[in-house]
Amino acid sequence: MKKLELTALRLFKRYLLVLFIPLLTFTVSCDDDDMDDMDDDMEEPTSTILELAQSTESLSTLEAAVGNYDDLVAALGDEDASLTVFAPTDDAFATLLEVLGYSGLDDIPADLLKQVLQYHVVGSAALSTDLSDGQSLQTLLEGESVTVSINGSTVMINMSTVTTANIEATNGVVHIIDAVLVPSFVPVSDIVELAVATEDLSVLVQALTKFDDLVAALSDNSGQFTVFAPTNEAFLDLLGIVGQEELDDIPESVLRRVLEYHVISGTVALSSDLSDGQEIATMLTDESVTVTTGSEVMIDNATVTMPDITAVNGVVHIIDGVLVPSLEASIVNTVVEPAYFNVDFTTLTSAVVKADLLSTLIDAEAEFTVFAPTNDAFEAAGITSLDDYTAEQLADVLLYHVLDFTADAEAVAGLGTGSAVSSLGGDSYLSINSNGIFLNGIAEVVATDITADNGIVHVIDRTLVPPSSNIVEIAVAASQATDAEFGQLVAALTAVENDANAPNLITVLGDADASFTVFAPTDAAFQALYDAAGDQDDDGDADINDLVSFAGGLNVIANVLQYHVVSGRVFSTDIPNLLDGNSSVTVGTVLDGTSFTLNSDLTIEGSDGALGVGLDNATIVGTDILATNGVIHTIDQVILP
Repeated sequence: MKKLELTALRLFKRYLLVLFIPLLTFTVSCDDDDMDDMDDDMEEPTSTILELAQSTESLSTLEAAVGNYDDLVAALGDEDASLTVFAPTDDAFATLLEVLGYSGLDDIPADLLKQVLQYHVVGSAALSTDLSDGQSLQTLLEGESVTVSINGSTVMINMSTVTTANIEATNGVVHIIDAVLVPSFVPVSDIVELAVATEDLSVLVQALTKFDDLVAALSDNSGQFTVFAPTNEAFLDLLGIVGQEELDDIPESVLRRVLEYHVISGTVALSSDLSDGQEIATMLTDESVTVTTGSEVMIDNATVTMPDITAVNGVVHIIDGVLVPSLEASIVNTVVEPAYFNVDFTTLTSAVVKADLLSTLIDAEAEFTVFAPTNDAFEAAGITSLDDYTAEQLADVLLYHVLDFTADAEAVAGLGTGSAVSSLGGDSYLSINSNGIFLNGIAEVVATDITADNGIVHVIDRTLVPPSSNIVEIAVAASQATDAEFGQLVAALTAVENDANAPNLITVLGDADASFTVFAPTDAAFQALYDAAGDQDDDGDADINDLVSFAGGLNVIANVLQYHVVSGRVFSTDIPNLLDGNSSVTVGTVLDGTSFTLNSDLTIEGSDGALGVGLDNATIVGTDILATNGVIHTIDQVILP
């Protein structure tokens, strides 16, 4: 940003001193009467204009510049000539060199320097009394005139002030000025400065500001660039097309690609250099723009509205549309567009690219419904770095969010709560309650019905991860984790499974074709039950063996375990529907045909008839662990039948 602020300051100085626009001017600090008296008292001149320049210390740079051209030396030294010379001081030339980024006169191209000098010479002698406000004086530079402005005692030539007037010579008159006059066709600004100075390119400037290296490149006076510059309206049109409100909504990686696609590096291509069908390589790797000529000049699908604005380091053509690279063009109006062009979905976009699903999702012939997770949704699901996942793993996750048909919010709601939603990566499960629409109990649909040509997008606040393990496998894995959980639950299930007289609960809960909801007690919950049952074997440690002894056998333990299993998938987001506005509801268990009471505060009351140990109500402390054959909720007490 500092670079652009300095640029704006330099450009303002240029407007004051070096005349970026061809209305350049000057002044004389004396009134007409003073000049008349001066004329009466002046002696007859004895020196030519050339000799005056040679003898005036403050005009040494002008003398040196003229000395490079024999024809100018001859013209200014010709006794028979009648000329007016507006003579810039050494300080004026120093300012010009600084503005143009040159260290000395020798750095200025010879043809350009000669044209600048010719622009200071008028083909007839004109004293200050011969000048009038608004007068146009044709210079020796063909087709270029200077304009006189008079305001009181101040005389200006274009934007330069006459500081010493009416220095007569034998072949004309010299007026010393405080700035070098620059012809209209001579650029004095770099490309960035041109953009800053052009009100209708302020959005382009805002975009460039985000990339210091691009600003530096386009400010480099030694560079050679062609820039196709979209207007503010063009950028606003693009934002509307891709469904964004402001420039900051677009990811910087995408914005940079778009900007680079507008820049031709190493070539200054004027409109006269462009031809129909021409393809020009841009700064964006492997991307070219196409020129179409006719009644209008077009770059891709944008019309050049103002060509050939020259800068010291290239040329700018203003266009009425933002040029869109081929990748971005293929994404526009597809189900990928809402995520690709929005900064809140960069993780999703990166995942789609890594999983090699982009070509699938931009297929114009397909129809999709996409549940699109935000960046925060990935974080919420524990996916903090895509580097931790292979392309195949990411593809499995992403396809779990994609349906191969179009379903707007009304159609999704019409499926009904509890319905399976068949995606390209397996089934997820729908919950609809007064708070909204949810998937798998964890992901809320927070925005709906973002339409595209090949489908529709809904936004969710948590990334869905397809299940890969059944209820038993999840419990076993948790029991073996670093922060072990469900170890006692697995031990109890194993003990029951291995008893010939008890039901095979591991087999039942591992059935791939079944569908269960399990309220799974933590290890601490089991320990509380062991402690309540007491140390039956007096070994100083209450454990499952003591519980079996207290209960009178494993069948009672099996009954306790079965009391934690409900038929079907009941997610946390289904509980409000079960309660139906009541403070509690009776929930039937599936394996033993009994029931417990579920309260609105997410506590569960058992009957405790089998053991009678008086445990507190269980509280649901963790929810919605999805298995291939059901869902698990964690509770902090064992529920007793």
